[in-house]
Amino acid sequence: MDTFRVSEYLKAGRSIKAPFFLPLRNHDDVLQCEQVLRIVPGKRAVLLCKWGGHQVVAKLFFRPFQIRRHMKRELAGIEALTKAGITTARILHTGYVMDESAGVLIFEYVQPAVPIENLWGPEYSYENRVELLRQVVVVLARLHDKGLVQSDLHFKNFLLKDKTVYCIDGSAIDKVSINGPVKVSASLKNLALFLCPLSTREPDLIKDLFVAYTNVRGWRGADAAFVRLGRHIELRQKQRIKAKARKIFRNTSEVICKKSFRRFMVCKRSEYSAMSAFLDNPDEMLDGVDALLLKRGNTSTVARIKTDHLDVVVKRYNIKSFLHGLRKSFLESRASKSWKNALLLSISGIVTPKPIAFLEYRFGPFRGKAYFICEYVEGPRADNFFRDGNLNDKHAVARQITGIFKRLAMSNISHGDMKGSNIIINGQHPVLLDLDAMCIHSSSRLFASAHREDIRRFLNNWLDSPEISNLFVKLHKG
Repeated sequence: MDTFRVSEYLKAGRSIKAPFFLPLRNHDDVLQCEQVLRIVPGKRAVLLCKWGGHQVVAKLFFRPFQIRRHMKRELAGIEALTKAGITTARILHTGYVMDESAGVLIFEYVQPAVPIENLWGPEYSYENRVELLRQVVVVLARLHDKGLVQSDLHFKNFLLKDKTVYCIDGSAIDKVSINGPVKVSASLKNLALFLCPLSTREPDLIKDLFVAYTNVRGWRGADAAFVRLGRHIELRQKQRIKAKARKIFRNTSEVICKKSFRRFMVCKRSEYSAMSAFLDNPDEMLDGVDALLLKRGNTSTVARIKTDHLDVVVKRYNIKSFLHGLRKSFLESRASKSWKNALLLSISGIVTPKPIAFLEYRFGPFRGKAYFICEYVEGPRADNFFRDGNLNDKHAVARQITGIFKRLAMSNISHGDMKGSNIIINGQHPVLLDLDAMCIHSSSRLFASAHREDIRRFLNNWLDSPEISNLFVKLHKG
């Protein structure tokens, strides 16, 4: 097992590999890193380690001249949580690596623990999920009651163990009120950070969780506060989309980005090894005998391909002629639009085939042929699904589709081609396809017009089936 050196880490970026040893200054025991949990290149890393015969979590700080300040902030946050009676992971050691090039905080490993994100797994019922999320919201209310807020409020900063909620990441704990609870306005803004992802995933939960929160805070006039919370959630949702849009074409923990004079490629980091051969020569596989052709048109070719463990759909955007290519070379490619929009829809709680990669051939700044790759999703098209069988058995699916329209409206997104063939029904759940005409509107007036057109285009699928059309109109108005 190699010995870890900070200088090598800084060069490696996100490519640091475990296991390795990490000698500590003024301590005989050596950290044995087993897994890299999180990396922020050049700044910090979170490691799962073995230390003194026990599993622990080590947080390393690398940024020169700021190590002491960042460690002090983390320790102050942990101390504030402890004084407020909020359960958090205990600190076992504070110090530095052997050459003092990085600071180290060692925490107890909270295990077995359930990250909140896992509550949507098949082992949890709706009732279990509601009860556990109530516990988290009660902890938030207690934080606010003590004058504290968690500025980086997301699911990963809470763990559930034996019905106890652990609040972690002390660096994000701020004391905003010295002499009493956090004010109502600041409390609602902070609460909206946590509830925003739930508003797109399970909006019916919001009211229930807000009641649990207000019961702890003892608020009067909670109805007016709930309306204000809704506005904060809507604003936060738009901010999340903008923030995500800034990272879509960059190297992150989720994706690999490679850009050169001739090519621009972005791929899910977890799938890159399986996709690398295809991305090196996409046409060879796309036009090969093993590809199942789904569509061959002048502007696009669509095929289903199986590579390694992946079953994917590849959409190649073709260049029809020299003039067509010249005009398209100055515009954002439809492949990059599909990649971007698929990731943004996930924030809005709208199911679409998982994006795997996109690739553009380029000549400097000029764009050429482009490819979008996503997972293959099985199921009938919506226009066929609702015409086959008993319509009364399909109200639940219809309600989910109207929910898609409502989530699009919450994020000021129009689809641009909302025909029945662009929705697949996969296991009684709608999946939205064909995202290259999707648009995020900054103007409410332009969005309202585009949204009405989406609804009109969708209802046109049922001109010959008024009972289906009436079902969607009724659900949409309800």
